[in-house]
Amino acid sequence: ASQASAEDNNTDGSAVRSFAPIRDGKVYVNNGFWDTFRTTWPAYALFTPDDAGALVQGFLEQYRAGGWVARWSSPGYADLMVGTSSDVAFADAYLKGITGFDPDEAYQAALKNATVVPPDRHVGRKGMDRSTFRGYASADVHEGMSWTMEGALNDFGIANMAEALAKRANSAAARERYTTEAAYFRARAGVYSTVFDPAAGFFQGRNDDGSWRVDAKKYDPRVWGHDYTESNGWTFAFTAAHDGEGLAGLYGGRAKLAEKLDTFFSTPETADPAFSGSYGGTIHEMTEARDVRMGMYAHSNQPSHHIPWMYLYAGQPWKTQQHVREILSRLYVGSEIGQGYPGDEDNGETSAWYVLASLGLYPLRMGSPEYAIGSPAFKHAKVELQGGAVLTVNAPNNSDRNIYVQSLKINGQPWTKTWVPHDVIAKGATLDFEMGPAPSTWGTGPDDAPRSLTARGERPAILHDLLGKGARATAENGRELAALIDDDAGTVVPIGGAGTVVFTGVAEGAPTMYTLTSGNSPIRGAKWTLEARTAGGKWVALDQRTGESFEWSQQTRPFRIAKPGRYAEYRLRVEGSGRAQLAEVELLAP
Repeated sequence: ASQASAEDNNTDGSAVRSFAPIRDGKVYVNNGFWDTFRTTWPAYALFTPDDAGALVQGFLEQYRAGGWVARWSSPGYADLMVGTSSDVAFADAYLKGITGFDPDEAYQAALKNATVVPPDRHVGRKGMDRSTFRGYASADVHEGMSWTMEGALNDFGIANMAEALAKRANSAAARERYTTEAAYFRARAGVYSTVFDPAAGFFQGRNDDGSWRVDAKKYDPRVWGHDYTESNGWTFAFTAAHDGEGLAGLYGGRAKLAEKLDTFFSTPETADPAFSGSYGGTIHEMTEARDVRMGMYAHSNQPSHHIPWMYLYAGQPWKTQQHVREILSRLYVGSEIGQGYPGDEDNGETSAWYVLASLGLYPLRMGSPEYAIGSPAFKHAKVELQGGAVLTVNAPNNSDRNIYVQSLKINGQPWTKTWVPHDVIAKGATLDFEMGPAPSTWGTGPDDAPRSLTARGERPAILHDLLGKGARATAENGRELAALIDDDAGTVVPIGGAGTVVFTGVAEGAPTMYTLTSGNSPIRGAKWTLEARTAGGKWVALDQRTGESFEWSQQTRPFRIAKPGRYAEYRLRVEGSGRAQLAEVELLAP
């Protein structure tokens, strides 16, 4: 009887019985999104779209129950890897027309990951208390540079999903919010550029004061760990698959991007313990990369899977074809049972790479419904997609020598671009490749490269906060409110005691949007007005809001300024704020 009583009062359960509440729905667990978002999830979307929707909803059940989608479901919230990669995986599925899950809920889960400081290290994005405002997670955050770059990839997917949701919004207010958030996250998708060190010629970590973690003269991209998750500086030299033109802009143009890729594939990985960096010794990813014998390319490790396809942005698709065919021919064979993979399989990531690449396709820009085109592995392949559509790939003169695409027709029509929209493939299509033994001019036109976040010849464009060094935030009574502009969501100001905040010492620029960050609790039904004036001028209203809410504490929300202009001072007047707190205010300008 005493045992039964103890069990009845046990809310956690025992070794034989759980007292967790029973919920409706089907839950899916055990997935490492950092590994699988690159090829496994897009393979689900293409080959088994019905199952893909059920899987997304199954992982959203975790969001319903626990408030977050796990970065690495094992099956609970494990503090593993970097990036909240379900954001872009689920956005990609929605943009490809996958149904069977709640897109609004998927978007909310991603929005929480991207805008809320997490309560502990097991969920959300690390370093958000400062990186949200700085544009990068500093080196005092474990693998902060990797968090920065993965965050940009995820924000790209969120931006595209917000844009799509705006088109189906059922109210003007919802449409406005989605449109503003799309613009905000599109700008954030370019913040990978904040960790590019032009003197070193590589991406690397930045210290808390903004300086580079390693002096450029001492920087060595062969060193593993530190800033780089299971990688070194070479692997992360191309982690901007969503913005190849912007990446090329950082390197000095398409030709320089091609040179960088050439050097990547010709610089041998030695797995020398001298380069083990923060790992303190040779790890299996290092030896696997060495054994691939393709320079620094580590096919066993997911962050490298897109790199051969980046030649498409450089206008040299034949090099993508060459490297992809070498990978397909050499790295998926084995002489003994248990061989056949060059390293970790990780929930189907390596298998999905093989299946997609062997069809001549690759989901290079996750979060955008399209595929890059490579070099198919077979003379004929036919795939029956779930739902009845048939994808056929013909390359009759394909061989070990004829690996280069000479021409391509899709459904009988000539196709010169090195990418194809998802809807062309997913509804059933026939791809006819003409192959040859030497590179051709196919896909080399100035507009044949995959789409990009940044226009050709330009560098990534991000938004800058005009409330930087030299700016002041004060209450009407002159009290300093530095916590509102210190780039730290952990410091807050009770708005009930401030009412009106005046910002002076503002940098030059015309802000197109501003952000507010809630304090230590959510905010319900807030009302405020943002005003501005020129030196000695009258205050004019830039934006007015009523009934705005922040669903979570330490959440950052963007708001659009309809008519941007250059002003000397700004003023935020908050009405009926009660006990509400604000942690940060930004004025964002191009």
